Amino acid sequence: MNRNKKNGVFRTVAACTLAAAMLLSGGCGPQGGPPAGVVRGGKIAVIAKQPISFWDDVRMGAEDAGRELGFEIIYSVAEGDNDYASQVESIKNAIRDNVNAIVIAPNSTTDLNSALQEAVDKGIKVIAINSDVQSPDPSNPLTLSLVNSSDFDGGVSAARNAVKGWVSKGKKVADINKIGIIGSTASTSDMRVLGFTDTLKRSLGREMDVEFPELNMMAILMGGAAAMGGDGAGGEWGGAPDGSGADGAGFGAPEDAANGEQGEAPELTEEELEAIEKQKEKDSADDRIRQSIMKSFIQGEPCSKRKEAKEQAIKMLQANSDMSIIFGTNTNMTLGICDAINELGLSGKVFAVGFNSDDEIISNIKNGVLYGTVVQNPYVMGYVGVKFATSAIPGDEIVHHLNLGVSFVKADNMNDEFIKLVLDPASGSIFQGKESGADN
Repeated sequence: MNRNKKNGVFRTVAACTLAAAMLLSGGCGPQGGPPAGVVRGGKIAVIAKQPISFWDDVRMGAEDAGRELGFEIIYSVAEGDNDYASQVESIKNAIRDNVNAIVIAPNSTTDLNSALQEAVDKGIKVIAINSDVQSPDPSNPLTLSLVNSSDFDGGVSAARNAVKGWVSKGKKVADINKIGIIGSTASTSDMRVLGFTDTLKRSLGREMDVEFPELNMMAILMGGAAAMGGDGAGGEWGGAPDGSGADGAGFGAPEDAANGEQGEAPELTEEELEAIEKQKEKDSADDRIRQSIMKSFIQGEPCSKRKEAKEQAIKMLQANSDMSIIFGTNTNMTLGICDAINELGLSGKVFAVGFNSDDEIISNIKNGVLYGTVVQNPYVMGYVGVKFATSAIPGDEIVHHLNLGVSFVKADNMNDEFIKLVLDPASGSIFQGKESGADN
């Protein structure tokens, strides 16, 4: 099968399987045909985050969609995932080039807003991929849609697979000691870290017969400190805003049902008082266990470059000889961790999981330095981003958010057909309708 036909298979997967009826109003239709409402011809600027292989695959997907639909793709990429200045310049260049739409993976949640507003004011449609901006007016967002993989879910996948891998090596969950995290300065990192830590702390808690309160995802998305388990309302483990919780909650004086006045507290028996005291002792012991679990996590200073990540990982590993698991939140963080493990001769002694993939990451998995890595689907991200743009240009309605999901790549599944296709869209792997089994 030639490359055009192979990539055609991937384009069909992108358009039909992932975007489905949300993207094409009349189904998938003939391959190569534009969606309903799309007028062929025009320019779409695609602005990526940094020059690594992930964004090469995004570019491939975007350009394939552009060729299919008859749009010129103007591709640019920033120097790093915290370089927003060059992205501002790319937006201004796109405006001068009279593009019809911009597909952008923003390197800042707010610093691009002025330039994006200028583009919107010119009638240019803006689609976000990978991450989004925080629009000044939520009722009038700068971006029409976000096409990405859930960063929180990615962190969850990393943690679940780390635990499964750990157990598969004949170890016990209770034997996990220190857990290191090398996070990046990218806006995607925080939610990846949150998904990772929340999942792992629950796994450790179950082993010790304690529970952690459920995260309030809405509060987290709105910036609520309490939902993060921080110093906000409700205390570290959650609870009512007034500070009430397990310690005696429900044992206060009841209101008088007839007149609403507070009645006298009921006199408790010795057995009831003893039960309350035992519950307080258990709650206190459980809190000590939770505190101990949370102290297992060690997070370095956020950075952006591979060399910086390596330096952070070396410091962390040298200072913590009992490090069990270490997690990198993007390509550079993952490669920095692998560099540190190789330099310190710790391959096989510390359990490493990463995020994203390129040839070096895959080599480190094959060599046993890295257990596995969470991967998104960059080709489909670029392809669907452009597809959404071509629908938005004539004013067609598009979904506000499309989650493309994640897969976990490890040594024993990297030859699966779907995984090979995600890792290398131009490799010639053929999608056969099978599930990836990513979280096995």
